[in-house]
Order: sequence, then structure tokens, then C-alpha cells
Amino acid sequence: MRRPIIALLCQFACAAMLTAGPSIAAEQASRNEQLLLKRNDPLYVVAHSAVDCPVCQTWRASSSGLPLAKKMSETWPNVRFVLIERGSLNSSEDESLYPPELRALYQDRKGRYQLSPATPLFEIVIRDKVVLRLAGLQAWNEQVVPSVEKLEGNRETK
Repeated sequence: MRRPIIALLCQFACAAMLTAGPSIAAEQASRNEQLLLKRNDPLYVVAHSAVDCPVCQTWRASSSGLPLAKKMSETWPNVRFVLIERGSLNSSEDESLYPPELRALYQDRKGRYQLSPATPLFEIVIRDKVVLRLAGLQAWNEQVVPSVEKLEGNRETK
């Protein structure tokens, strides 16, 4: 009985994020068009997940999900993929899940009491700033991956 309730809550949380997301996503996408990465600026693609999240399991198993995320740095040397995976949907993220270069992101989330985000949640982080934050499988394929491609395409080469 507990699993269906957790799955249902996860779906409601994702739906709530996506309902609020399009206007936020459009605003962030327009900022991405204007953002020019310097030659050696790292671009972090952060995926927030939970071991028992059924949507996250689908993303991890899909060839266009986790395997693609892990290969991004092969295509673009300055892209760093970070998987922040908490033990369960009911648990919170802790500082040990974050690499040292993203500890500011953890502190910001902690300060806003957002250590149990809807999962899967994807963020693009540049210079300690989240430039894109979206939830759900559709967001990954339709907005996150294309945003990384666009940002890398606009990177300074000199």
C-alpha cells in the first residue's frame, strides 16, 4: 500500500513543478540564449534523484537518460554531470552528496528548506548560479539536453 502512495505523491509533485514550470522555463531559456560561456567555464548538469523514485528509475534505465548524461563530458569537455541521489523519496539530501564545487548550491537549498526536491529534478549550473531548473522526464529530453547543446554552441572559443 505504501509504494502506490509514494508513487502517486511523486507524480503530484512533478505535476505541480511542471504546472509552475513553463513560465519559469521560458524565462530561463531566454536567459540561456544570452548567456555566453567563457572558454574554460565548467557547466554543471545536476540530476536530483531518489533510489525508490519510479520516474527516476525510468530515467536511469533509458538510453536518453542517465547514459546520455554521463556521456555529455565526452562530447563537451567542460560539461560536468553530477547525480545527487538520496536514499529514498522520504529522505533529504545532505552535504556529502554534493561535490565540493557545488557546496554553495547545497547551502542555498538548505537555506530555503529545499533538501527534498521533487524527483527527478534537473539543473544547469554556471558560475554558482542555477540557470535552468526543471522536473520530469519530458523536461530532460525537451529542455535540459537542448539547453546544454545551445549553451555549448555559444561557448567562446578563443
